[in-house]
Amino acid sequence: MKIFAFIVGSLALLTSPFSSAQWPPETGAKVPGNTLELPTTLKPVSVPLEKLLNQGATLITAQRDVNGPVVTVKKGKQYIMCIVIGAGSGGDQNIATSRCYAMN
Repeated sequence: MKIFAFIVGSLALLTSPFSSAQWPPETGAKVPGNTLELPTTLKPVSVPLEKLLNQGATLITAQRDVNGPVVTVKKGKQYIMCIVIGAGSGGDQNIATSRCYAMN
């Protein structure tokens, strides 16, 4: 009986309105409760993710993207977002690379 309740509960979550929420939310000033879109400066960092981690940067977040993970690290007082492109991700590249941007 507990398994049946678990399955029914799981199905309810999958079909709930919360499961269809989009992230990020729709853009535009006419969307109720939407925050303003403000310019954010991303400064390119000419250091690969591997070196940032070896220099003591701490991993804050990680998520999967189409080409590979997108991670946020903190090094000192600086937050840095890195896009990791895996080896063999549809191009002719055979090694993983990263593009990092300072957010502050």
